Amino acid sequence: MKNKRTIKGLLGPRPLAGQRPPKLCAGGLLGLAAASMLTLGLAYAHEGHGHHDEKAEAQGKTAIAESVTVTGEVLDLSCYLGHGSAGKEHQQCAKDCLLKLHVPAGLLTSDGTVYLLVPDHKHEKAFVSVPKMAAQQIKVTGKRVMQGGLQAILVEKAEKI
Repeated sequence: MKNKRTIKGLLGPRPLAGQRPPKLCAGGLLGLAAASMLTLGLAYAHEGHGHHDEKAEAQGKTAIAESVTVTGEVLDLSCYLGHGSAGKEHQQCAKDCLLKLHVPAGLLTSDGTVYLLVPDHKHEKAFVSVPKMAAQQIKVTGKRVMQGGLQAILVEKAEKI
């Protein structure tokens, strides 16, 4: 008689009176371990979603923001970080990556500093033009924030120069 593959079936058939209980089979043990890890992983990944702002504010760990106006070249960060691509010769690829693949945008300043460009929730329309200006020099006004080692500008205004 074959056992059904259930949690009870992982141990094999029930021992008869006077027999030793069977050992957990390797496949059953691996399956049980994988299911446990998946469950714990999903619980950990979901923890705090939708509440991160409130938690950070309550702990006093919010980003420090200052108003800035910065000029530089609009980058698609995937190509820039992956293989250093920038400049006019990379313009069409950068536009495709930013507009079609929704790759994060960056701003490369003349001193080599790179900022992540993100929309400010209060000025979301201002960010819409950024991907269209790939590989071009622009002037960005917004709030410069630094959090967790990441430097970004919350874009309030962007214009080609």
